[in-house]
Amino acid sequence: MQTVEEMIEVAVPVRDAYEQWWLFESFPQFMSGIQSVRRASDRITHWVTNVGGVEREFDAEIVEDQPDERIAWRSTDGITHAGAWHSRS
Repeated sequence: MQTVEEMIEVAVPVRDAYEQWWLFESFPQFMSGIQSVRRASDRITHWVTNVGGVEREFDAEIVEDQPDERIAWRSTDGITHAGAWHSRS
């Protein structure tokens, strides 16, 4: 199993950062290894990733959504995948 962890700080208003992370479909524009993310429903997303030359597809559920504070998701099938965004304010 491979663990990838990354932390970045951005100088934007918290609302702007939250709204960007809520747009899962935009993840391929700024996250390496993510080929596509599409919404299957309000709480479920479908991911296609390619990390280390290995392509995987899986669904993930949004398990926490606190506007302007935190968004967290985790895979629901197949592989183990989880992530979160949170504000530091």
